[in-house]
Amino acid sequence: MRFEIDEEHFTVTNLLILLIAWANTCYLLVVFLRQMLPMLISTLLIITGLVLTAIMVVITIYVSIKWIKHHKLGLWFVIGLIVLFVISFSFEATVKSIFFQQQAYEYDQAY
Repeated sequence: MRFEIDEEHFTVTNLLILLIAWANTCYLLVVFLRQMLPMLISTLLIITGLVLTAIMVVITIYVSIKWIKHHKLGLWFVIGLIVLFVISFSFEATVKSIFFQQQAYEYDQAY
């Protein structure tokens, strides 16, 4: 089994997987070795993980925009964002309503 990376077939997906692996490694080192690592190294690992995560977000957004433009899906993308916004807003309103009802019920039961 070879672990060499062929430059011709190294894709954006491979880059994102590599970045997430390194970012998660930084986070896991901080979580599991918190007591043994000095504060400076822990801080540097956290900053490195955050930078790698930010790079993943930027690359993903860039590739998504290029893909949407390439396939001419701009209108469908906007419609999808509106639908997702409406669904998430309704879920949030439902959860808030349930939470407030539970708080009112617990308050009534206390007195």
